[in-house]
Amino acid sequence: MKPAKSRALLIILASIISCSLLTPVAFADEVQKQLVGTWKLTAWIVQVIGEGSREPYGPNPKGRLVITPEGHWIIVITGANRQPAKTIDEKAALLDSMLAYSGKYRIEGDKITTKVDMSSNEIYTGANQDQTRFFKVEGDRLALRTPEISSAVLPGKKVVGTINFERER
Repeated sequence: MKPAKSRALLIILASIISCSLLTPVAFADEVQKQLVGTWKLTAWIVQVIGEGSREPYGPNPKGRLVITPEGHWIIVITGANRQPAKTIDEKAALLDSMLAYSGKYRIEGDKITTKVDMSSNEIYTGANQDQTRFFKVEGDRLALRTPEISSAVLPGKKVVGTINFERER
């Protein structure tokens, strides 16, 4: 092979290799840009394996997810019909109708994993500190789905949770 052709092939090969090395980083940055923002909860459904689905906080829960470009994740979800609490029992009921946690996230393909640093329930510490969700963004809609996991609130049951959001402007 002539030196000019060899040099041209080496340049093409080097270009292909450098592009393939940069693509995952560029892809991750583009995915993060799609996820960054403030999202309003539209639905939360939990499928109990071998049973039907449930809406843990009723058909119209409230919630917000904030994802920052610096890698922070904050989520708060509450039941729709919460009332002010005066008694100890009423205050306990409010805690049972709320989920909140925050932490740093990382993205790998279609998975986002949050390392929980604080939460409304200590269930998200220790073994449950890494919260992994599969995500799908379609326009201004975001769907988060858990892998099949052992339920923290339904002992002995496996569940898959799906949380849907719309982007807030």
